[in-house]
Amino acid sequence: MNRIKLIEENSATPSTASLYKAVQSKLGLVPNMVKALGNSTVALEGYLALSGAVSKGMLRPSTREKIALLLAEANQCDYCLRAHTAISGSLKIPSEEITDARCGVAPDAKEQALLNLAQDILDTRGAVSDESFFVARQSGISDEEIAEVALNVAVSIYTNYFNRLAQTENDFPAVEACARQTA
Repeated sequence: MNRIKLIEENSATPSTASLYKAVQSKLGLVPNMVKALGNSTVALEGYLALSGAVSKGMLRPSTREKIALLLAEANQCDYCLRAHTAISGSLKIPSEEITDARCGVAPDAKEQALLNLAQDILDTRGAVSDESFFVARQSGISDEEIAEVALNVAVSIYTNYFNRLAQTENDFPAVEACARQTA
């Protein structure tokens, strides 16, 4: 049950209702997370602005989704995990790659380096070691990509924490637990 009420379009402020229409036209629905954010037009505008900016970056949509999956798994956000699994499926990312991304595994070296960097940013709260930074550089990650990975991590942390705080009722299909492999 939601801790934060969902604001439906018919009870939303005009500016929030306008934002809902934009989300509806892009996604075909207004997810419960958006309705919970609708309690604050500023929070919803901020989220949509950051999400929109991220979508214009140089990272491939599939890589952005894999970062979101990794963070949702690490932050134990069932809402985001389900949402990004559904989005990943709509992008035609193979199911095994979706599962692997949740565990921090990517199919090629460059994408693996991007996921490793995202995990390092999360684990160290941004205080990535010189050694990890050097490994990212040696993997061919540019300054632009580093900045975008950090932004993707920040957006994911925001949505993960918000949905856990709000206990947003899930409106996406359930996913199976990820069996993390230990070395």
